[in-house]
Amino acid sequence: ASFYMEGRALAWFQWMTGNGQFTLWPRFLQALQTHFAPSQYEDPTGMLFKLTQKRSVARYLAEFENLVNRTIGLPSPFLLSFFVSGLTPKIRREVQAH
Repeated sequence: ASFYMEGRALAWFQWMTGNGQFTLWPRFLQALQTHFAPSQYEDPTGMLFKLTQKRSVARYLAEFENLVNRTIGLPSPFLLSFFVSGLTPKIRREVQAH
């Protein structure tokens, strides 16, 4: 499983493995879900709607993708609209012009 992990997930996996936390596959799956699954109290669609670019476009894109991967059933035109509307005004104008 660690072959497909990177970043925070890989660091978490290495720490948990090094401390003997994974003895069985079901225990690993439960720990993975507990650590990384969204809470039932989170609303990724609402967070996506409110997301705005505060730093670089690359950072904004990463935050956007993180939220999109946690939403289900939103049509592509809505996602595109959410993305463009969250860009800074200057960049948004450029994107809309093209």
